[in-house]
Amino acid sequence: MRNKHSVILIQPQMGLSGEFSRHLPLSLLYVAAALKKLDIGVKILDTRVIEADWRCELQKLIVDCQPLWVGLTVMAGFPTAHALEISRFIKTFSEVPVVWGGAMPTVDPASCLHEPSIDYVVAGSGLSSVSMLAEAIAAGRVDDFESLRLIPGLGFRFAGNTHFNPRFHGFEPVGYTDLPYEVIEDYSVYGQIGSNDRIFPIYSAYGCPYRCAFCISPALYRDFSPKWVPIAAAEAVDHIAFLHKEYGATTIYFYDDDSFVNLDHIRKIVELLKSRNIKVKLSFRGARIDEIKRMDDSFLELLAETGTEMLHIGVESGCQRVLDLFQKGIRVEDIIEVNRRLARHPKLIAAYNWIVGTPSETIEEMRQTTRLLQQLIRENQRCFIFQPNIFRVVPGSVLGEKAIEMGYRPPASLDEWINSEIEQEVAAPWLSEAMKSAIRMLQVTSYFVDNKADLLLQSGSLKDALIRCASKLYRPLASFRFKSGWSAFLVEGALFFMAQKLLKRWR
Repeated sequence: MRNKHSVILIQPQMGLSGEFSRHLPLSLLYVAAALKKLDIGVKILDTRVIEADWRCELQKLIVDCQPLWVGLTVMAGFPTAHALEISRFIKTFSEVPVVWGGAMPTVDPASCLHEPSIDYVVAGSGLSSVSMLAEAIAAGRVDDFESLRLIPGLGFRFAGNTHFNPRFHGFEPVGYTDLPYEVIEDYSVYGQIGSNDRIFPIYSAYGCPYRCAFCISPALYRDFSPKWVPIAAAEAVDHIAFLHKEYGATTIYFYDDDSFVNLDHIRKIVELLKSRNIKVKLSFRGARIDEIKRMDDSFLELLAETGTEMLHIGVESGCQRVLDLFQKGIRVEDIIEVNRRLARHPKLIAAYNWIVGTPSETIEEMRQTTRLLQQLIRENQRCFIFQPNIFRVVPGSVLGEKAIEMGYRPPASLDEWINSEIEQEVAAPWLSEAMKSAIRMLQVTSYFVDNKADLLLQSGSLKDALIRCASKLYRPLASFRFKSGWSAFLVEGALFFMAQKLLKRWR
């Protein structure tokens, strides 16, 4: 008999790119907070940090707990592949309902629900949805169509047909005092490569008001009013103080889609941290070029003075035509100006995101991007570039429709979606073989053309030392390839991805 007061939540593995940063599963804590209000106990199984076979631990947990249902948070790419493996494994020994939530079922709930091992999917914000689903399952109302159709965002099978309910419109904030941090037993397993810091992600704002054509946010938040909602500065600082005192947090990672829509929002947070003498490092996942352009030197100095280390910044492209296609609202000159301004503040790290393989993008336009990135690196020793994001078609986005016009056909199954992992084969009808070859080269060389090894690898471990050594040895060739665009005879690519797999096992 299933335990009406127990649910198991699972974090799948994230693939090779996820090995560089392994933060605690914040989305699962949010779901756990919603279930906690129903007096439902939660067990979190994070397969990323399990040294032994996750199958043994999962089977024992399900057999012992007999949960009401099992939930997984799922992103596209490798996480989908692993979540699918987990779901199918569960069904080999248990009839417990399996529920998928997160980005993948939000983007394509139909493909998810076509998989027999998945019983329910939740699209969009799912806190009220999982609460209502838990109550329905506990009360035995899963055969009541009218009960299920009232659950926002729920996808389910009924009488041989699939049904998808309208999504919840709006944000579902959770106060930090409601987050059940105690359900995670060991926080020492979380962190980032090259760092000994204890890192905790938090939200200081929800949503995004911008119209980037490659992003799902404009479609998700189209009917939201407002589209960006900040948390009160005092509450955000209380949250940071709590994590610092109770869990020894040394770095706070802001998971906001965008933290700087209103500069006063972050200004108030860092001023409160300063006045309360709370000594933590800060990193921001969401920052835009046009927002940083509005920051004067005093604002940037305040960020640095109060512990800010890293700003994740969306450069996206060095080609003005592509930037306009992305609807970024910035110019290439703005990127150069912002990078020079950040270089005047040596405590700040500018970490740049960029995209390649956009529909209609040419090799020469991609070369414009790499030339811009080289200029940014030359002019700012405290900047680095991430591995390029290969353009992925996001259903509902503006460029998603453009891709369909160019012959793109959405994946028809989860197995097809799995191929979208960044380290795997580059596939899109608008990409020539020359473009694919160039992208593979950039995936490898982008790790070595800047100072990221010195900036990030500070733990003093043997692993850090070996990575720095390899980076120093390969950097001349990597820089030559990156600068010239020479992608032939990329024999080091196989070695690179093999090394990544070894790092995955070496924790």
